[in-house]
Amino acid sequence: MTDMMQTVAMPFRKRGKNVLTTSEFIFALSLDLGWFSPEQAKEFLNKAKKDGLVSIKDDEIKTNFDFKIIEIPLGFKPDLKKEQSVFERIIDRIVMGGLSRKKAIALVNEKQERMLNLIEIEVSALLVAKERDVDVEDLIDEKYQSFINQKQK
Repeated sequence: MTDMMQTVAMPFRKRGKNVLTTSEFIFALSLDLGWFSPEQAKEFLNKAKKDGLVSIKDDEIKTNFDFKIIEIPLGFKPDLKKEQSVFERIIDRIVMGGLSRKKAIALVNEKQERMLNLIEIEVSALLVAKERDVDVEDLIDEKYQSFINQKQK
C-alpha cells in the first residue's frame, strides 16, 4: 500500500462516492483534509493520473483500483517529500491489476531467483508486470533512462 493510493482513496471514501468531480477531489484534499493547498492538490491529481491511479473524463474522476479495500491508518497524512521509486510504482500497477501486494512482491522475488539475481529487482518487477498484461511502458522507459544515466557517470 502506498501513500499515493491511500491519498487517492481518501476523498472517495470521505464523500462515499465512486466518482468525484475535479473540484470535489481538490476540495477534499485541500480544505476537508488539509493535506495540500489547492494548487498542490491539482498537482497531486495530475501525478495520480500520470501514474495510472485515476482516470479523468468530462471532469469526472474515477479510481483505477478498488479504493474501498485500501487500508488507511488512523491519523494518516501523506508524505509530500517522499518520491516513489520505480519499483514501488511497478508494484502498485500490478496491485491495481487485482493481485495483492504480498503476492506481487512474491512473484517478483521468484522471478529474480529464476534469473539468478543477474538482473535488477526493478527489471524483474517489469517482467512480472508484462506477463500479467499490466501497462508499464512509461516505467520501462524511465528505468532504461536510469540505466543510461548510470552508465554515463
